[in-house]
Amino acid sequence: MLAAAAALFTIAVVVYQGSPRSTDLPVAIQAVGPEPGSNVLSQTDIFVDLAVGYTADIDINGIKIPEAELFRVQGLNQLSYKPREGNTVPRLRPDQNCVRVFYWLIAQGPEGATPYTWCFDAS
Repeated sequence: MLAAAAALFTIAVVVYQGSPRSTDLPVAIQAVGPEPGSNVLSQTDIFVDLAVGYTADIDINGIKIPEAELFRVQGLNQLSYKPREGNTVPRLRPDQNCVRVFYWLIAQGPEGATPYTWCFDAS
């Protein structure tokens, strides 16, 4: 019985360490991409998956992304941006890129938006 308990504990630790969800995310943000600290291509999409009832705006490397260039999936509370020629940020810059999300409860409006920032590398 002790061996079974030890085995279950080991499995739980391995699953927890392998979990892709960061516990550093605010409650309102369920996932971001690219993953913080990852290395991606310069054309990789940026995305934010929000909890129910929230919405957000983003800036990339200090550049505010206009609403017309954001892709929103309202039913899933997801927001994404595609770096492409002709867009405000045509490609991610080499080395470190930082995305700042300003998120808020839809019912309260953007006046009380809270920022969350994460960074990753691009090549």
